[in-house]
This record gives sequence, C-alpha cells and structure tokens, in this order.
Amino acid sequence: MAISKKLEIIYHNDMPDGIRSIRRHLSTLTTYVIPRTMLSEAKSISGINRPGIYYLINEDENNNIAQIYIGQTRNGINRLDDHNRSKDFWNKAIMFLSDNKTFTLDIISGLEEYAIAKAWESKRYTVENNVKPKYEIDEYDLVSIEEIYDEIKFIMATLGYKLENPRENVSNAPILHTTRNGIRGLGVYCGDKFDVLEGSEINMEKPTQLPKYNKQRQELLASGNIISEGGKFILKLTLSFNTPSGASDFVLGGSTNGWAEWKNPDGKTLDELYRKS
Repeated sequence: MAISKKLEIIYHNDMPDGIRSIRRHLSTLTTYVIPRTMLSEAKSISGINRPGIYYLINEDENNNIAQIYIGQTRNGINRLDDHNRSKDFWNKAIMFLSDNKTFTLDIISGLEEYAIAKAWESKRYTVENNVKPKYEIDEYDLVSIEEIYDEIKFIMATLGYKLENPRENVSNAPILHTTRNGIRGLGVYCGDKFDVLEGSEINMEKPTQLPKYNKQRQELLASGNIISEGGKFILKLTLSFNTPSGASDFVLGGSTNGWAEWKNPDGKTLDELYRKS
C-alpha cells in the first residue's frame, strides 16, 4: 500500500504564484517559494533566516526549469541578496530550510554537493554551478542526506519541477520512440508531461509549426545543448513538454500527432497504450 503524505501550504500574500511556505507533516524542513520580485517582502516571514540549501531557477515558456543554480545558506534568505546583485538568469528561489540541530554544517555541505551532483546527472536543464563543491560526504551522514533529498525531490515535484533523470524510471514508464525521415527521438510519458530524452535526434532542417519551438531549438543549439554530430543534430539534455504532440513537433518539425508518432518497443502507439487500453 502506498504511503500517503500530508503537506501544509501557506500563501503569504494571497497569491497562488506568490510567496509560499510548504511543510510536510512532522518534518523539520520548511520550503519557501519566493519570486525574485518579492524577495524583500519575503524577509519578514518568521523562520526564513534558518540554514539550508536553495535552488535558483529560470523557467521557460512551458513553466519548466531551463536553468538552475544550487547553493547553501547559513542565514536563510539573506544569502539571496548576493545573487540578486550578481546573477541575472533566475526568476524564482526555492529554499529548503531547517532547524540548526537537523541541518548541521556537515549536513548542509553534503546536501549541497549531493543536490548539485543530482542536477548534473538529470540532464534536464542547464546547471549554472560550474565548480563541484570540494566536500566529501561522510558515509554516516549519507543516509540522512539521501532522506532529506528525497523529501526535497518530492516537494519540487508537487511544484511541477522534476529533478530526476527520467531514465531512472523506465521500469514504470517504458522508453518510447518516434522515427521519421531518418530522425529518431526517444521519450518517456508520465501522464502529465512528456520528456524528450537526451540523445534524441532533432530535425533542424524542418521548422516546427509553432515559432516558440523553433526559437527553443536555436537557443539550445547556441548553448551547446543541441550539437551537430555525424551529420545529425543531437539533443544533449532532457526536455519536458506539456503534450506528446508538442514533443514530437519539436523533434520532427512541422505539425504532428504525438499520440500516433510515439511508440513503445512493440510498435504500439501512445494512443493504443493509454487511450485504448
């Protein structure tokens, strides 16, 4: 039987997309979601100066993470003042803060190193951390760090942000493929999002019907997240789309029906797997 989880959310300024505090029942960890434009307003919240780690994120047009930076703080939100002056890319901060007894300096440093490593492994977005923290996680702290990170990953998912590499979940969601005109794309469908996987081939010679996907392609090409290799253009990270058709449009170009384009290893379409089963 699956374990149920209870989350309590406070909307501090009566805005669904404004400042929020999130806490899981019986947990010492509190999550603070802070739009950059509301940074000063958030400083008055009780408990927001505690130690922990934070994510600075930049969302794309589909509200998916496009860029991310992870850091640690010993004085809560005050650490963000430096980033507000020095980093332009982010539009939202998500902080995971706890009491001093739970988040010792070793736990904070280890959790930061662990979270950065997981972000690099996910290959979902551009990670703005260019240097790996010089910290070795003690084996006795690792269990606590993994447990804390699992809670962080769960809460981020409730906010619509996936942190894990989708290839880790292939047992629950088989890898799908689409092939047309010599272009082969790979993807995973989880019911609410469709992930185009790293390693997919992109038909850059055929524009998509939607200008936003053409723009996204060019931005990824310019940043090195789409590269030319062996006469083909290869995606070097995983991208999330709101629909299977958006995903197949991006990969194949033109206007496509993702429910018919994406197939499992047995040749069954996404439509057959999810709509007609």
